[in-house]
Amino acid sequence: MPAYKSIRKYEKVGAMLGIKSPFFRAIGGRVGNACIIDGRKVVNFAWCDYLGLNQHPSLAAAAAAATDEYGTCVSASRLVAGETLLHAELEREIASFLGVEEALLFVSGHAANVSTISTVVGDGDLIVHDEFVHNSAVLGARLSGAAVRTFSHNNLEALENILHETRTAYQNVLIIVEGLYSTEGDVPDLSRLIELKQRFGAWLMVDDAHGLGILGATGRGCAEHCGIEPKSVDIWMGTLSKTLASCGGFIAGSHALVDVLRYAAPGFVYSVGLPPAMTAAALAALRVMKAEPERVERLRANGRFFLREAASAGLNTRY
Repeated sequence: MPAYKSIRKYEKVGAMLGIKSPFFRAIGGRVGNACIIDGRKVVNFAWCDYLGLNQHPSLAAAAAAATDEYGTCVSASRLVAGETLLHAELEREIASFLGVEEALLFVSGHAANVSTISTVVGDGDLIVHDEFVHNSAVLGARLSGAAVRTFSHNNLEALENILHETRTAYQNVLIIVEGLYSTEGDVPDLSRLIELKQRFGAWLMVDDAHGLGILGATGRGCAEHCGIEPKSVDIWMGTLSKTLASCGGFIAGSHALVDVLRYAAPGFVYSVGLPPAMTAAALAALRVMKAEPERVERLRANGRFFLREAASAGLNTRY
Protein backbone atom coordinates (compact mmCIF):
# COMPACT_ATOMS: atom_id res chain seq x y z
CA MET A 1 0.00 0.00 0.00
CA PRO A 2 1.68 3.27 -1.16
CA ALA A 3 0.31 5.35 1.71
CA TYR A 4 1.77 2.95 4.27
CA LYS A 5 5.18 3.14 2.60
CA SER A 6 5.08 6.94 2.74
CA ILE A 7 4.30 6.91 6.46
CA ARG A 8 7.14 4.52 7.20
CA LYS A 9 9.49 6.65 5.09
CA TYR A 10 8.77 9.78 7.12
CA GLU A 11 9.23 7.85 10.37
CA LYS A 12 12.62 6.53 9.23
CA VAL A 13 13.82 9.99 8.20
CA GLY A 14 12.73 11.39 11.57
CA ALA A 15 14.56 8.61 13.40
CA MET A 16 17.73 9.25 11.39
CA LEU A 17 17.60 12.94 12.32
CA GLY A 18 16.82 12.19 15.94
CA ILE A 19 13.41 13.88 15.73
CA LYS A 20 10.67 12.34 17.82
CA SER A 21 7.29 12.22 16.12
CA PRO A 22 4.93 14.95 17.44
CA PHE A 23 1.87 12.92 16.46
CA PHE A 24 -0.36 10.78 18.69
CA ARG A 25 1.32 11.87 21.91
CA ALA A 26 -0.85 10.56 24.74
CA ILE A 27 -2.02 13.26 27.14
CA GLY A 28 -2.54 12.51 30.81
CA GLY A 29 -5.37 14.05 32.81
CA ARG A 30 -7.90 16.64 31.73
CA VAL A 31 -6.89 18.74 28.74
CA GLY A 32 -6.39 22.38 29.65
CA ASN A 33 -3.94 25.27 29.41
CA ALA A 34 -1.35 22.78 30.57
CA CYS A 35 -1.26 19.02 30.16
CA ILE A 36 0.92 16.03 31.01
CA ILE A 37 2.95 14.38 28.23
CA ASP A 38 5.48 11.66 29.03
CA GLY A 39 5.11 12.50 32.71
CA ARG A 40 6.05 16.15 32.18
CA LYS A 41 3.78 19.18 32.55
CA VAL A 42 3.80 21.32 29.41
CA VAL A 43 1.94 24.41 28.20
CA ASN A 44 -0.70 23.45 25.64
CA PHE A 45 -0.89 25.63 22.51
CA ALA A 46 -2.44 22.90 20.35
CA TRP A 47 -5.99 22.63 21.62
CA CYS A 48 -9.21 24.24 20.36
CA ASP A 49 -10.99 24.82 23.70
CA TYR A 50 -10.89 28.54 23.00
CA LEU A 51 -12.89 29.75 26.01
CA GLY A 52 -11.61 27.17 28.50
CA LEU A 53 -15.01 25.56 28.94
CA ASN A 54 -13.61 22.03 29.08
CA GLN A 55 -12.71 22.80 32.68
CA HIS A 56 -16.11 24.26 33.59
CA PRO A 57 -17.92 22.16 36.23
CA SER A 58 -21.37 22.71 34.71
CA LEU A 59 -20.37 20.81 31.55
CA ALA A 60 -19.27 17.72 33.46
CA ALA A 61 -22.40 17.89 35.61
CA ALA A 62 -24.65 18.20 32.55
CA ALA A 63 -22.94 15.28 30.83
CA ALA A 64 -23.28 13.09 33.93
CA ALA A 65 -26.96 13.97 34.38
CA ALA A 66 -27.71 13.23 30.73
CA THR A 67 -25.98 9.86 30.98
CA ASP A 68 -28.01 9.01 34.07
CA GLU A 69 -31.24 9.90 32.29
CA TYR A 70 -30.63 8.63 28.75
CA GLY A 71 -27.69 6.22 29.02
CA THR A 72 -24.41 6.45 27.15
CA CYS A 73 -25.86 6.17 23.65
CA VAL A 74 -29.18 6.77 21.85
CA SER A 75 -28.56 3.49 19.98
CA ALA A 76 -30.27 4.47 16.71
CA SER A 77 -30.45 7.03 13.96
CA ARG A 78 -32.54 9.98 15.04
CA LEU A 79 -34.74 9.36 12.01
CA VAL A 80 -35.79 6.02 13.52
CA ALA A 81 -35.61 5.91 17.32
CA GLY A 82 -32.61 7.99 18.40
CA GLU A 83 -34.30 11.37 18.83
CA THR A 84 -34.17 12.92 22.31
CA LEU A 85 -35.49 16.13 23.82
CA LEU A 86 -31.88 17.17 24.38
CA HIS A 87 -31.13 17.13 20.65
CA ALA A 88 -34.05 19.41 19.86
CA GLU A 89 -33.22 21.73 22.76
CA LEU A 90 -29.62 22.20 21.66
CA GLU A 91 -30.66 22.75 18.05
CA ARG A 92 -33.15 25.43 19.06
CA GLU A 93 -30.60 27.25 21.20
CA ILE A 94 -27.92 27.13 18.48
CA ALA A 95 -30.35 28.52 15.90
CA SER A 96 -31.49 31.26 18.27
CA PHE A 97 -27.91 32.17 19.22
CA LEU A 98 -26.85 32.43 15.59
CA GLY A 99 -29.97 34.28 14.50
CA VAL A 100 -31.29 31.76 11.96
CA GLU A 101 -34.41 29.60 11.70
CA GLU A 102 -33.13 26.10 12.48
CA ALA A 103 -30.08 23.97 13.19
CA LEU A 104 -29.31 20.26 12.81
CA LEU A 105 -26.76 18.26 14.82
CA PHE A 106 -24.33 15.80 13.24
CA VAL A 107 -22.07 13.32 15.02
CA SER A 108 -18.99 15.06 13.59
CA GLY A 109 -18.14 18.39 12.02
CA HIS A 110 -16.41 16.62 9.15
CA ALA A 111 -19.55 14.60 8.43
CA ALA A 112 -21.67 17.75 8.62
CA ASN A 113 -19.72 19.37 5.80
CA VAL A 114 -19.37 16.28 3.64
CA SER A 115 -23.02 15.28 3.94
CA THR A 116 -24.46 18.75 3.52
CA ILE A 117 -22.45 19.71 0.47
CA SER A 118 -23.05 16.39 -1.27
CA THR A 119 -26.77 16.64 -0.52
CA VAL A 120 -27.57 20.19 -1.64
CA VAL A 121 -25.67 20.12 -4.94
CA GLY A 122 -24.91 17.47 -7.55
CA ASP A 123 -24.52 16.77 -11.24
CA GLY A 124 -25.19 19.89 -13.31
CA ASP A 125 -24.24 22.22 -10.45
CA LEU A 126 -21.05 24.13 -9.64
CA ILE A 127 -19.12 24.54 -6.38
CA VAL A 128 -16.67 27.44 -6.08
CA HIS A 129 -14.57 27.47 -2.92
CA ASP A 130 -11.64 29.27 -1.36
CA GLU A 131 -8.40 27.34 -1.81
CA PHE A 132 -7.96 27.11 1.97
CA VAL A 133 -11.31 25.60 2.98
CA HIS A 134 -11.23 22.55 5.25
CA ASN A 135 -10.65 19.03 3.96
CA SER A 136 -14.27 18.16 4.77
CA ALA A 137 -15.53 20.82 2.36
CA VAL A 138 -13.11 19.70 -0.34
CA LEU A 139 -14.17 16.08 0.10
CA GLY A 140 -17.86 16.99 0.15
CA ALA A 141 -17.41 18.91 -3.09
CA ARG A 142 -15.63 15.98 -4.69
CA LEU A 143 -18.31 13.48 -3.63
CA SER A 144 -21.20 15.70 -4.72
CA GLY A 145 -20.70 15.11 -8.43
CA ALA A 146 -20.83 18.85 -9.08
CA ALA A 147 -18.18 20.68 -11.07
CA VAL A 148 -15.60 22.32 -8.78
CA ARG A 149 -13.57 25.51 -9.16
CA THR A 150 -11.28 27.14 -6.59
CA PHE A 151 -10.19 30.74 -6.13
CA SER A 152 -7.05 32.04 -4.42
CA HIS A 153 -7.41 32.76 -0.73
CA ASN A 154 -9.86 35.59 0.02
CA ASN A 155 -9.52 36.84 -3.58
CA LEU A 156 -13.09 37.86 -4.28
CA GLU A 157 -12.18 39.40 -7.62
CA ALA A 158 -11.12 35.93 -8.74
CA LEU A 159 -14.39 34.53 -7.40
CA GLU A 160 -16.37 37.19 -9.27
CA ASN A 161 -14.55 36.34 -12.51
CA ILE A 162 -15.36 32.64 -12.12
CA LEU A 163 -19.03 33.41 -11.47
CA HIS A 164 -19.17 35.78 -14.44
CA GLU A 165 -17.63 33.17 -16.75
CA THR A 166 -19.56 30.11 -15.59
CA ARG A 167 -22.85 31.01 -13.91
CA THR A 168 -25.15 30.46 -16.89
CA ALA A 169 -23.68 27.01 -17.56
CA TYR A 170 -24.92 25.50 -14.27
CA GLN A 171 -28.27 25.05 -12.58
CA ASN A 172 -27.11 25.80 -9.02
CA VAL A 173 -23.90 27.38 -7.75
CA LEU A 174 -22.60 26.98 -4.19
CA ILE A 175 -19.86 29.28 -2.86
CA ILE A 176 -17.94 27.89 0.14
CA VAL A 177 -15.69 29.89 2.46
CA GLU A 178 -14.65 29.77 6.10
CA GLY A 179 -15.66 32.34 8.69
CA LEU A 180 -12.25 32.20 10.35
CA TYR A 181 -9.35 30.42 8.68
CA SER A 182 -7.56 28.61 11.48
CA THR A 183 -4.19 28.38 9.73
CA GLU A 184 -4.22 31.97 8.44
CA GLY A 185 -6.09 33.79 11.20
CA ASP A 186 -8.10 35.91 8.77
CA VAL A 187 -11.76 36.31 7.86
CA PRO A 188 -13.55 36.79 4.53
CA ASP A 189 -15.38 39.91 3.40
CA LEU A 190 -18.85 38.57 4.11
CA SER A 191 -20.65 41.68 2.91
CA ARG A 192 -19.10 41.41 -0.52
CA LEU A 193 -19.65 37.66 -0.65
CA ILE A 194 -23.35 38.20 0.04
CA GLU A 195 -23.50 40.84 -2.70
CA LEU A 196 -21.85 38.44 -5.16
CA LYS A 197 -24.08 35.50 -4.30
CA GLN A 198 -27.18 37.66 -4.67
CA ARG A 199 -26.05 39.18 -7.96
CA PHE A 200 -25.22 35.83 -9.51
CA GLY A 201 -28.06 33.86 -7.95
CA ALA A 202 -25.75 31.54 -6.00
CA TRP A 203 -25.86 29.97 -2.53
CA LEU A 204 -23.31 30.86 0.13
CA MET A 205 -21.99 28.40 2.73
CA VAL A 206 -19.78 29.59 5.59
CA ASP A 207 -17.83 27.09 7.68
CA ASP A 208 -17.58 29.00 10.96
CA ALA A 209 -16.16 26.14 13.02
CA HIS A 210 -13.38 28.36 14.39
CA GLY A 211 -15.41 31.58 14.51
CA LEU A 212 -17.95 30.55 17.15
CA GLY A 213 -16.87 31.91 20.53
CA ILE A 214 -14.06 33.97 19.01
CA LEU A 215 -15.46 36.45 16.51
CA GLY A 216 -17.99 39.13 17.35
CA ALA A 217 -18.59 41.03 20.57
CA THR A 218 -20.56 38.14 22.08
CA GLY A 219 -18.84 35.28 20.24
CA ARG A 220 -21.61 34.70 17.72
CA GLY A 221 -19.06 34.30 14.97
CA CYS A 222 -18.30 35.76 11.58
CA ALA A 223 -21.75 37.28 11.01
CA GLU A 224 -21.52 39.34 14.18
CA HIS A 225 -17.90 40.26 13.45
CA CYS A 226 -18.76 41.47 9.94
CA GLY A 227 -22.02 43.12 10.96
CA ILE A 228 -24.25 41.23 8.52
CA GLU A 229 -27.70 39.66 8.87
CA PRO A 230 -27.07 35.93 9.59
CA LYS A 231 -30.00 34.88 7.39
CA SER A 232 -28.21 36.44 4.41
CA VAL A 233 -25.95 33.37 4.43
CA ASP A 234 -27.69 30.25 3.12
CA ILE A 235 -25.73 27.62 5.05
CA TRP A 236 -23.83 28.02 8.32
CA MET A 237 -21.63 25.18 9.49
CA GLY A 238 -20.23 24.92 12.99
CA THR A 239 -18.71 22.43 15.38
CA LEU A 240 -19.32 21.39 18.97
CA SER A 241 -15.72 20.27 19.51
CA LYS A 242 -13.95 23.61 19.80
CA THR A 243 -15.49 26.48 21.79
CA LEU A 244 -18.36 24.27 22.99
CA ALA A 245 -15.93 21.67 24.41
CA SER A 246 -17.90 18.64 23.26
CA CYS A 247 -17.96 16.58 20.06
CA GLY A 248 -20.01 16.76 16.88
CA GLY A 249 -21.04 19.41 14.37
CA PHE A 250 -24.08 21.29 13.14
CA ILE A 251 -25.60 22.96 10.12
CA ALA A 252 -27.78 26.04 10.59
CA GLY A 253 -29.99 28.00 8.23
CA SER A 254 -33.54 27.99 6.93
CA HIS A 255 -36.37 25.59 7.77
CA ALA A 256 -36.23 24.29 4.20
CA LEU A 257 -32.50 23.55 4.36
CA VAL A 258 -32.74 21.67 7.65
CA ASP A 259 -35.79 19.69 6.49
CA VAL A 260 -33.90 18.50 3.41
CA LEU A 261 -30.86 17.48 5.45
CA ARG A 262 -32.94 15.79 8.14
CA TYR A 263 -34.34 13.34 5.59
CA ALA A 264 -31.61 13.18 2.94
CA ALA A 265 -28.12 13.88 4.36
CA PRO A 266 -26.34 10.48 4.59
CA GLY A 267 -24.16 11.49 7.54
CA PHE A 268 -27.29 12.29 9.52
CA VAL A 269 -29.76 9.65 8.34
CA TYR A 270 -27.34 6.72 8.48
CA SER A 271 -25.53 7.64 11.70
CA VAL A 272 -26.55 7.12 15.30
CA GLY A 273 -27.69 10.29 17.05
CA LEU A 274 -25.24 12.39 19.04
CA PRO A 275 -24.60 10.80 22.48
CA PRO A 276 -26.60 12.37 25.34
CA ALA A 277 -23.50 13.34 27.31
CA MET A 278 -22.00 15.22 24.36
CA THR A 279 -25.30 16.93 23.58
CA ALA A 280 -25.79 18.06 27.17
CA ALA A 281 -22.20 19.25 27.51
CA ALA A 282 -22.48 21.38 24.36
CA LEU A 283 -25.78 22.83 25.57
CA ALA A 284 -24.23 23.71 28.93
CA ALA A 285 -21.23 25.28 27.19
CA LEU A 286 -23.45 27.44 25.00
CA ARG A 287 -25.32 28.67 28.07
CA VAL A 288 -22.10 29.46 29.93
CA MET A 289 -20.84 31.39 26.92
CA LYS A 290 -24.03 33.47 26.84
CA ALA A 291 -23.96 34.04 30.62
CA GLU A 292 -20.25 34.90 30.76
CA PRO A 293 -19.49 37.09 27.70
CA GLU A 294 -16.35 38.32 29.42
CA ARG A 295 -14.69 35.05 28.35
CA VAL A 296 -14.73 36.26 24.74
CA GLU A 297 -13.07 39.56 25.63
CA ARG A 298 -10.52 37.77 27.83
CA LEU A 299 -9.62 35.54 24.88
CA ARG A 300 -9.08 38.63 22.72
CA ALA A 301 -6.95 40.23 25.40
CA ASN A 302 -4.81 37.10 25.55
CA GLY A 303 -4.45 37.21 21.78
CA ARG A 304 -3.34 40.84 21.83
CA PHE A 305 -0.87 40.08 24.61
CA PHE A 306 0.59 37.15 22.66
CA LEU A 307 1.01 39.26 19.51
CA ARG A 308 2.76 42.04 21.44
CA GLU A 309 5.15 39.62 23.12
CA ALA A 310 5.82 37.77 19.88
CA ALA A 311 6.60 41.03 18.10
CA SER A 312 8.93 42.14 20.90
CA ALA A 313 10.75 38.81 20.52
CA GLY A 314 11.26 39.47 16.82
CA LEU A 315 8.72 36.94 15.57
CA ASN A 316 6.83 37.71 12.37
CA THR A 317 3.14 37.06 13.08
CA ARG A 318 1.85 39.09 10.07
CA TYR A 319 -0.46 40.96 12.47
